[in-house]
Amino acid sequence: MDVLIEQEIELHQYETRQNKTDIERLIHPSFSEIGKSGNSYDFASIIKMMATEKSSNTRVHSQKYECIQLEPSVQLLKYESALVNECGEISNYAKRCSIWAFTGICWQLKYHQGTPCSPFELEPIQTLSASTN
Repeated sequence: MDVLIEQEIELHQYETRQNKTDIERLIHPSFSEIGKSGNSYDFASIIKMMATEKSSNTRVHSQKYECIQLEPSVQLLKYESALVNECGEISNYAKRCSIWAFTGICWQLKYHQGTPCSPFELEPIQTLSASTN
């Protein structure tokens, strides 16, 4: 589902992560996360963590998105991610999954988990189509 991929990628962006209105639109108040570090987060702690982030030339590269419908209004989004710095060095490889729920108004992230994994080959960045399947 393209809208979920777009929103997931939006959450990778520093500007989004610094905008409380965007965060409240994208992340559900009952959000929980088990990070790649093994640390657990809830809505309040993720907001606090994002507020302390500094701007960087490192970007999140994400690929191989797969969307699995758990219920009509609940989707599991799986993908791979890595960090790419300004010199092109790649680190922090992870397999990720997010559970998105439709609130009746919009899709919001309810759960996220990152698991470290072996390095993988990065695919070229693809742009999403205009449709929202």
